[in-house]
Amino acid sequence: MSRRHDEHEHYYEELKIDTWVDSVGRRVSDGDSEAIEEALAFLERDPYFFRSGYARERVARQLAHADLTLSQRARARELVVSTADGARHCPLPGVGRLAGAVADNSLRRTLRSRLHSDDASVARRALRIVVHVRRPGLTADDVEAARALVLADAERGLWLSPTVARLARYLWSREWEAELTALLPHHGPQRAAAKRLVEAADRRRRKRPAP
Repeated sequence: MSRRHDEHEHYYEELKIDTWVDSVGRRVSDGDSEAIEEALAFLERDPYFFRSGYARERVARQLAHADLTLSQRARARELVVSTADGARHCPLPGVGRLAGAVADNSLRRTLRSRLHSDDASVARRALRIVVHVRRPGLTADDVEAARALVLADAERGLWLSPTVARLARYLWSREWEAELTALLPHHGPQRAAAKRLVEAADRRRRKRPAP
């Protein structure tokens, strides 16, 4: 374990992290510029310690509601990209909210490009982030790549996870449903995943109130 890691762990443990996160959150909400800098620096350092994931998630969500300067917004976008690339480890729901708050066209292009990464983990993180961005500008190729990721993830485990179900809902269309339904009569590696996604869509329809 590196000396730098030890110093960060010791520093944030001494802060009593829950108290610190609450304090920074209140100050960020009040527009305290020093608190915003402190929160950004925390995410940029990417420290690892007990409950650090919880802390990063909360801080990212707090920053998503802050009035950031142009330079702070640029730093936040770098945090988003480095998280998608796996260089930092902010939980994706939080960094997704931050991406939605600071996205510009450059970030949109970057996230779309990551959907086609040869590294499936990078593509998955990019998908889980880009769904929080308004008007991401997904092309037909981007949507096809995203659906392939969802189909692959739907095959994992014993049931469809809530995260994958939400992503499928985001990407759903009658055309995709028809493509998935066409896989059901044939035995193959994607049949089980397609069945889970189609059944989830059927459940959603049954839950809708009658007009």
